[in-house]
Amino acid sequence: MSAPPTVRALFNLQKTNILLADADAMGQSILGQILAGFGARNIVRCEEASEVRRQLKAQAFDLVLIDPAGFGSEGYDIIPWLRREVSPPRAHVAVLVVTGHTEQHRVGKLRDGGANFIVSKPLSAAVMLERLLWLSRETRPFVETSSYAGPDRRWHDAPLPAGLDGRRAKDREIAMRISAGGDMSQADIDLIMTTPISAAAVL
Repeated sequence: MSAPPTVRALFNLQKTNILLADADAMGQSILGQILAGFGARNIVRCEEASEVRRQLKAQAFDLVLIDPAGFGSEGYDIIPWLRREVSPPRAHVAVLVVTGHTEQHRVGKLRDGGANFIVSKPLSAAVMLERLLWLSRETRPFVETSSYAGPDRRWHDAPLPAGLDGRRAKDREIAMRISAGGDMSQADIDLIMTTPISAAAVL
């Protein structure tokens, strides 16, 4: 799962401090291999929710990769807890959710809890690279209100990720797919993640 040499030269995680939180040993191993392929060396791995919280309070990370589903209902409280209870700047760390549980209510909860992005499993190194590059270019400020703490959900100043051609024309089609239940596609997740909260409530 190593990245091509040209990619490793242009994008290297060697100096990046990463928290990898996944209760599934195989899932954690796959993500670890992908990160290692991008040069990552400083990876703290966690298999229990209590250890995730302890590590987030104990040290600063540049990136958090987490699959909350494996930690049960407690897993979905970790990101809001991080955003509200951990002191800045540690609370502002980029959080990339990597999960195979992409039902609408789960995605909505993660999004509104302060996740920067959500990627569906199974995933390839190419998809991971795309999302990591997107995160590395992000300039959205961290905002905190009475109902939300996390990266600013207003995307007007930044283009959508590659492959997305806008949102309004597809809102009705996506709303129908979501209402049918089941897991959403990565394109649907991307659209919801790049839709302001007030608009997303309509879906």
